Amino acid sequence: MSVYFAYGSNLDRDNWAEFCARYDADPDCMKPLGTALLPDCELVFNYRSVLRAGGALNIRQRKGHYVHGVLFEVNERGWQILDIKESVAIGCYRRISHAAITAGGRTVPVMTYQVTPQRQEGFVAPSAEYVQIVSRGLNAFGLPLHQFDAAARDARGVPEVQGVFVYGTLMRGESRHHAIRQHRPSELRQAHAPGRLHATSSDYPMLDVHEHDEGDVVRGEYAAFADIGPVLETLDEIEEFNGYVNEGNEYLRTMVEVDAGHGAKRLAWTYVAADRSRMADRIVSGCWRTHRGIAPEEYVLNNADEDDSAQTQADGALPNDAHSA
Repeated sequence: MSVYFAYGSNLDRDNWAEFCARYDADPDCMKPLGTALLPDCELVFNYRSVLRAGGALNIRQRKGHYVHGVLFEVNERGWQILDIKESVAIGCYRRISHAAITAGGRTVPVMTYQVTPQRQEGFVAPSAEYVQIVSRGLNAFGLPLHQFDAAARDARGVPEVQGVFVYGTLMRGESRHHAIRQHRPSELRQAHAPGRLHATSSDYPMLDVHEHDEGDVVRGEYAAFADIGPVLETLDEIEEFNGYVNEGNEYLRTMVEVDAGHGAKRLAWTYVAADRSRMADRIVSGCWRTHRGIAPEEYVLNNADEDDSAQTQADGALPNDAHSA
């Protein structure tokens, strides 16, 4: 069985069961596994559905954004029914491969549906009935409605995660920090996130969010930006992340909850090991600087460049106590 990511009318159990009944299919041919996020995508109403008497949901690419949805385990009969419901045979929707982000930053390969290019047009307002069906499904799984509501008004929302968590060569004073500084972060502070840090055969570490115990943390920095899209364009290239269905990635971009001190917990984009064979010994301290014999206190006081020092003073970020964040 493969995993399906649903984001629209298929979230509504009644609507799904009604459709299955037309084809003498058991609605349990699709069983929910839990909520998840579909990264680098946004909701859009650019497909005109005759059945729905108006617009029906679609997804399109948008770096740094994500779509709320639900993962389902689907058997062979379930995929047959889904393909019929999404009018795959006549070229309305098509299945696409992607990856979804689950709790703790774990990623799972998924299939979902996207409107074919030839069926896409400008904004098509949804009917009241369709809005009710999708809203009911989102509510049933405790998912927020704001993304759906914005799409139904043809409004593009601001990406909800506007920061990154870095823990190696992108930190202040490290060899690639210029990639962070060039985008002028609005906030820069010490932070930590759940996971384990590993050395590699090269001069940079890798974060593992899949195998760690409760209490394991990785120490690094949180940087926030006014516009996350261009930042991720830069960092994706540096980290050799070429998309969620690319098997040649060295790192994989995901999201983790970071603690930036003073109770400031927030979601942040980060890069974790995609090629786990590159991971070497665990860095028990969880700190790349400590692993290399650099005291964070000394680093903050003496090695910060002038631009970053000004930003630090303005934000009240990066206190001398490196382990207080």
